[in-house]
Order: sequence, then C-alpha cells, then structure tokens
Amino acid sequence: MAPHQPRLHPVILLLPFLSLVAHCPGSHGTPALPPTYDASMCVDSPPFWCGGVEIHYPFYLANATADHGAAAPSFSCGYTDLKISCQDDDGETNKTPVIQLGRDNYTVQAIFYNNNSLLLADTDVLRAAAAAGDCPRVRHNVSFDGAWLRSNTSSSHDNNLTFFFACYPKLVGDPGWAIGGSDTEKHRINCGEFSNDPPGGGGDSFVFVADELDRAQEYVLAAHCREVVTVPVRSEVLDLVMASDRSVLARGGYGDVLRQGFELVWTRSTEDQCYRCESSGGRCAYGYDKAFLGCLCHGKVGEPYCKNSGASTVPPASKSSHPGPVLRFLPLVYTITNTSAAAACLF
Repeated sequence: MAPHQPRLHPVILLLPFLSLVAHCPGSHGTPALPPTYDASMCVDSPPFWCGGVEIHYPFYLANATADHGAAAPSFSCGYTDLKISCQDDDGETNKTPVIQLGRDNYTVQAIFYNNNSLLLADTDVLRAAAAAGDCPRVRHNVSFDGAWLRSNTSSSHDNNLTFFFACYPKLVGDPGWAIGGSDTEKHRINCGEFSNDPPGGGGDSFVFVADELDRAQEYVLAAHCREVVTVPVRSEVLDLVMASDRSVLARGGYGDVLRQGFELVWTRSTEDQCYRCESSGGRCAYGYDKAFLGCLCHGKVGEPYCKNSGASTVPPASKSSHPGPVLRFLPLVYTITNTSAAAACLF
C-alpha cells in the first residue's frame, strides 16, 4: 500500500489592501469651475467706489458673481459673506454700499484695508433717524456666523446698548425699582418723536449701557417688556455722548451713537486652500455655501493656486485660537485599475 500522502488544502492569502484617499477639487459632488472666467468680476484694479467707500477684494459686488448654470457652481471673487450691494438712494446720483449680516442690511460707512476692519451702521436705524429724528427705533440684534467676520474684541472700542421696548407702565410707576444704582426712570427713552409702533406698541421703552445691568436685573426687567434688543456700538462715541450726563442717552443721545456705527474685522480662513491661492497672487473663488472652489488667476482658474507665480504657498501661522489644518496620514488604497486616476488626483 502506498504511503499515506497528506491532503493539501488550498491556501488563501489575505493580502492587505493599500488604499489611497486623496482630495480632488470638485470630488464631493460639486462641479468643477470652468477653466476660464471673466476677470472683470474681481474688483481689484482699479477698485470700485460706492458712496465714497472704496471696494475691492476680498469684498465683491453683488452683481459680479459668475453663474454657469448646472455645468458649474455659481461663485464669487471674494469671501462669501463680504458681498456688497451698491444701492441707489435717489435713483440717480447718490449711492449707498450695503452688506447683509444674517437677513438684515447694514450700511458700509468705511472699510480700512490696512487693519482688515469695516465700520457699519444699521440701515433701518439710519432711515428711521432721518424720519424720526434723534430717537430711531432699533428693530433687530446684530448677528453673523463668524466664518470671516467677528467683533473687534481686541480693541477697547467695543461696547453694547441694550433696549427694552414696550414695557408695562406699572414698571415705571413703581418707585421701588432701581437698576444699576439708579432709578429706572433715568433710562426711559424720552423723545417726543419716538414710537413703539410697530411691532409691540404701547408702554415705555428703556436703554442701558452694557455695564449698567447685571444678568439678574436684566432678566427681571425683560419680564416686563415685549422686546429686548442688544446692539454693538463704539465705546469712544458712547463716552463722548455721555461725557457730561449719562441720562442724555435716553433723551436722544443713543441715536447719535447708533448713527456712528460699530466695527467688525474680517479674517482669512486658514482651514481651506485660500491662503495658497492668495500667496500665489490669485483671488479665492467661493460658492454660496462658503466652500472654496478654486483660485482665480487673471482669467484662468488654478487648483488650488496660480502656477508659476514664484510666490510661497506655505500656510501662514494662525492668529486665532483654533488649531490649523490637521494632516491625517491614511492607509493607501491601491488597485491596478485606478492607479492612473489616483496619480492624476495627486499631481
């Protein structure tokens, strides 16, 4: 009998897959930008003037966005939130630059490109002041998402006014009420032309500087009023108006403070490819969803920066408290059929 031969079983070798995860422009369901664009959409040289305000990149004009339909996304030459509309005041000569924060309009009083700041005033307040004199009715808080814009908290020129509108008269008639060491009556808005209509109607209204109310007192006062609005103002203007008498604020002085506006600063994102684009001499194209789409390079589109510029595209050190981009080293996915595609994506 032949010796017993061991039975051979097929051996399956499980080889690890090497995979490559790469970011390709337009690979997340967003169509790529066309290879060329109308260079005039970038407000740069010469700049555009509206109402005495110089406008140029990273700001852009509302009517200067590119729309290529379904073939490519709509995009701006500038940061999405820095869109300015140059509006006609009288239909002919007077123009007003207006920017939107949230859903509300703000008049751009000045842009300071040397320190990335801009001076804004509530457009509704300016119009109300023109109609109602010294005591305009404030309609809304100031809100923005902070993608590019933020309050200038690094300076001492930032303060707030808090308004309490349409408050119950019994609050004023109670002699025992005292807030911040002074009676409530001192803060009641006392202007003949002031009106709570619309939206609340009736009652009395009050205005306080930020340091005149603590949270507990604010809560109690708000319980007696239909609406509370807080708006930023410039400390130097506020101090000047109240220099001789703090009660002048409620007698119409707050209108002067509001008309002088408030300051915001803008910053460049270091968490997308915009820094590489701008360092190479390009202008960043953003979609309405605030996604970086490509680099606009004098009529041509670069991804993600302008080639052969000779400029450094090393990211700058972040000035914010947020960490910079995180590089994650992922396993490589490699198959024979996708080698060329992966290489094209990388280079």
